[in-house]
Amino acid sequence: MTVGDVLRRAAERTPDRLGLVDANTPDGPRWTFAELLAECELVARGLLSRFEPGERVAACIPNRPELVLLQFGTALAGLTLVPVNPLLRRGELGFVLRQSGAAGILVAEEHRGHRLAESVAALAPELPLLRETIVPGDGWAALRAAAGDAALPDVDPDALGQVQYTSGTTGHPKGVLITHRAMVLTAEAFAAREEVSDGAAWINPMPLFHTAGNVLGTLGAAWACAPHVVLAFTAERTLAAMAEHRPGMVSAAPTLLHAMLEHPGFADLDTDAVEVVMTGGSTVEPSFVRRVEAFFGAKLSITFGMTETCGAAMVTSPGDAQADRETTVGRPLPHTEVRIAETGELCLRGPRVTRGYNDLPEETARAIDADGWLHTGDLASMDDRGYVRVEGRLKDMIKRGGENIAPAEVEACLAEHPGVAEAAVVGLPDPRWGEVVVAYVRPSAEAPDVDELVAHCREHLASFKLPRRWAFVETMPLTASGKIRRTELRERAAADPDALISAS
Repeated sequence: MTVGDVLRRAAERTPDRLGLVDANTPDGPRWTFAELLAECELVARGLLSRFEPGERVAACIPNRPELVLLQFGTALAGLTLVPVNPLLRRGELGFVLRQSGAAGILVAEEHRGHRLAESVAALAPELPLLRETIVPGDGWAALRAAAGDAALPDVDPDALGQVQYTSGTTGHPKGVLITHRAMVLTAEAFAAREEVSDGAAWINPMPLFHTAGNVLGTLGAAWACAPHVVLAFTAERTLAAMAEHRPGMVSAAPTLLHAMLEHPGFADLDTDAVEVVMTGGSTVEPSFVRRVEAFFGAKLSITFGMTETCGAAMVTSPGDAQADRETTVGRPLPHTEVRIAETGELCLRGPRVTRGYNDLPEETARAIDADGWLHTGDLASMDDRGYVRVEGRLKDMIKRGGENIAPAEVEACLAEHPGVAEAAVVGLPDPRWGEVVVAYVRPSAEAPDVDELVAHCREHLASFKLPRRWAFVETMPLTASGKIRRTELRERAAADPDALISAS
């Protein structure tokens, strides 16, 4: 099946059931599944008036219903979606658009003070393949108005459905190639594992530019024929949506759950309808599992995966034993082979695993071996029942609030500052964020002011990549071959976090 087939299936089975709700405002628009299919087919035909099947269309807007409509619309039109984090700065955005070869982009006017549409306009001369820019509002209306009555193409389930960019340890993000078949198999398996009652709403404030938001969330809800409630996260807005829609499923990264539990309005919230709270993206401690389950009166389901596995490889089920929900990441989803290598590295294989990285054959060969095993870089163990425990990571990747951060990218940014001779970036465990970014800086002369370095990073990097802890050193710990000993820096930070300088 294709992504479009999943929507057709929901419209056929439950045409009058609510399919999509915009919860960004109290009276946001909503569609039944029949209406949603009709609207997405309209969007698909509008897209085909501007693009040819097989071309790539990017989307750079916060969580809004247009993202769901575009996801299904591109799928029905045989186009490839390139979701983009709206927090990216101009240079980062330009890299993704250039590397993906996007022919068009749906882009917000602004997001959190950043003039995104202006950034795309400024980048346009450097992007010869980008010929269409669509802005929500008039641009979206014009796209819909351009729809003809031509038949939609037959789409191959093994065709490329999305290119999602994820940070790698080499610095630049890599475009993960994801097929329709991989996304549909993941949505089907995930929906079955979560065991949410038929017809119960799914509330999804997870970023719709991530697989957690648009595969597990959007496509998982459509497979389950569940009302899909989307919104850009704030604790207050999410609690209001829960009060109105009484969901069976709430999806939120640990960082978002912390914010919800600490909001004063949570105490007055009726959570009786909630059956499952789904989380993932960073390490979850047993004490946090117990806290979430006590506050919500529902089971916490932990999802472990990566963009390369459509957001999920292992998932705990609400029916799992308490000890398994607290100390493991569950069992592999169907269509997933698991192997623990001699080094302890977790390796995965199957039709849900990416075919590789966009135009990066060497990176692909490093990640996926000749036998088709994806080497995750995570250290893990698996018991004889198939439950997996993640013990740590081989890679240097930092995971903050569900976002992947490549140390090399932050280090390269710091190296551009005249006061920095050398920089090394590591992750420090944090109960709220999973990890926070720590920057060790060897100054070129006098130590620069931390606020100055933060301002420099803020100008060039998305906010989630900014170092939150700082230390100035005279020398870096090095290996015999001259490489920085990141492990030693991580241990140093964890041993004496009070010695680090904090920055907002």
